[in-house]
Amino acid sequence: MAKAVVKVMTEVGLHARPAAEFVKAVAASGHLVHITNRTGKKVLGNSILGILSLGIKHGEEITIEVSGLSEEAVLESLIAVVSGL
Repeated sequence: MAKAVVKVMTEVGLHARPAAEFVKAVAASGHLVHITNRTGKKVLGNSILGILSLGIKHGEEITIEVSGLSEEAVLESLIAVVSGL
């Protein structure tokens, strides 16, 4: 399992469009992904409703966990999404 703590730098946090981009990237990867917010609530990375329920705002830190083959590469691509790159 690859894991990273990341600061969300998208202008609106992980809401609407950035959350949809994240879910799309997770689905394309075929990996099991979890996101945990600052309060410790953990959701599946392929669930837009789950991600939106976390209420992640700009500047907040989240933990992303990826399981599967090539997990480091997938983790880096997901970090790019939440970093606004």
